[in-house]
Amino acid sequence: MWAALVAACLILAAADRGVPEAGMAALFIPLITFAGWRLGPREACSVALAAALLNVSTPHAGDAGLPPVLAILRGILRLGTNAFVVWAVCTLRSAYDRERTAARHDGLTGALNRAAFEEHARSILEAEPCDQRVTVLALADIDDFKVVNDTGGHAAGDAVLRAFAEIAAASLDGRERLGRLGGDEFVLLLEADTAEAARSRIEAVHRRLTDDLWSAPVPATASIGALVLQPERRHDWVSALKAADHVMYAVKASGKNALRVEISGMVAASPDMSRLPARAFAVA
Repeated sequence: MWAALVAACLILAAADRGVPEAGMAALFIPLITFAGWRLGPREACSVALAAALLNVSTPHAGDAGLPPVLAILRGILRLGTNAFVVWAVCTLRSAYDRERTAARHDGLTGALNRAAFEEHARSILEAEPCDQRVTVLALADIDDFKVVNDTGGHAAGDAVLRAFAEIAAASLDGRERLGRLGGDEFVLLLEADTAEAARSRIEAVHRRLTDDLWSAPVPATASIGALVLQPERRHDWVSALKAADHVMYAVKASGKNALRVEISGMVAASPDMSRLPARAFAVA
């Protein structure tokens, strides 16, 4: 981008110098706009300053015979015009980025919203497999979340949701993502080199949630139902979510603070943790 901008500025400057009566100063504005939108304020300011200097250094027919004060004033005016373009474009870009982030993220927890998570999941699951990494689609929710809201109020419930999202997000890496489906239901997309590594990966995430959530200001536990998807073929997002949902049903039936992992329809782990202390973790 920088090479293209520099080349375009030099071409415009050469054309302006070759045909000064054409007055090509306005053509620098699209270059400043492009730099501000794609590269940022600092880069846009650099292009704006370079455009002003190149334009001022070129003798134009209208500049002939101007008193030095007017010539300097005209240069300042051109620089000010470029500065205004930089401010307008960068302000617009900043507002666009804020709105785009708000449109893709849950306002309470910062996790991806359902639509944004589905878009990312489809790009991973429905793409042609390019390596042998396996993907884990995991559903999670807060145990007895209604009780938390009823006893501690919605402020306590919001604190638990934020704590869950913060802990889960800290466990992610690379293309892994966390999404909020609604209420206390979350979804995670994880990756691992092998199915066994994927099982260990989700166990580690659940263990971290178990420890950190219970020691949070509002203690809570979470249960996870995970589906390990093999890398040999594409996976339909709707079918994969439905399969992970069935795993989650089994988790809810097994008790609180539970984890269940299935690998391509074959049960890999299904520990019943309902009889364990809330901070304990075990895999059968």
